[in-house]
Amino acid sequence: MNRQDAKAPRIRDREPFGLWYSHAPLAPWRLGGSILLSLCSLFALFASTASAGTKITGPSIHSIGIIAAVGDTCMFERVPDRPFEWIAPPEASFLEISDWGIDAVVTRKIEDLLGPRYRVQAIDISHQDFDTWTNASITRHIRELPLPETPIDADLLVLRDWRSDAIGKSDHAVGGLGLYRRDFDGGRERLGVFASYRLVLADPDTGAIIAEAPALLSDGSLPWLSVATSLWPRTQNEITDAQRRVLRSDFLNLIDKTLPGTLDKLRLGSSSEPAGKLKTRY
Repeated sequence: MNRQDAKAPRIRDREPFGLWYSHAPLAPWRLGGSILLSLCSLFALFASTASAGTKITGPSIHSIGIIAAVGDTCMFERVPDRPFEWIAPPEASFLEISDWGIDAVVTRKIEDLLGPRYRVQAIDISHQDFDTWTNASITRHIRELPLPETPIDADLLVLRDWRSDAIGKSDHAVGGLGLYRRDFDGGRERLGVFASYRLVLADPDTGAIIAEAPALLSDGSLPWLSVATSLWPRTQNEITDAQRRVLRSDFLNLIDKTLPGTLDKLRLGSSSEPAGKLKTRY
């Protein structure tokens, strides 16, 4: 049974989402007297809250379900040396790398970082095609996920993110985990390993996005490492064991550098204030 099919909603020690995600226009002349009275009462409540200096914030978060879905594929992107290279898309291929265990490592890292402050658990994500997950469809996808073992207050998703090419400075983009190569005239090239991902905090019942943040280096740039030409395989299916070990190590290195800071942006990290009351948008 998935979350959408659950007959009875789970009761949590937190406020509902409807107050922050209801943007339908109101038609005052159609409202009944009882609704107007309710609105007046609500306004009075907000006024008294504001006068007391209390900020209106989002739900209380004490338990988090982790959905790590960035380590299933490795992208090989090559921008060849040709006139008007920006007109055509770059050469791109993908290698299935779920057996590298990157998502499992990322889940453990998040558990270690959040465990002292929150109750955390991994969420079953088998048979999910995360390549189709966008901000427009994430609400529906979350509602269709299976119910977790124990109720949670929020889902924390680790998803592929698309960023501009900060390695070769082309007009193209990179996304997820991958190896990039740009060829220049005179036989020069520039290679880099990148980890372009984002964290999304979402309501597990409605699928509404509470907050999200891209994973970036401390200077706000794309997480990537310069590498030697020898790391580039003949084809993605001819990657050697040595190349596989280097890529996996570099991916995890970049995630180590960016994961704590990205959790801080969501006010979930150890260096941030407790997220007992988390703002609905960042």
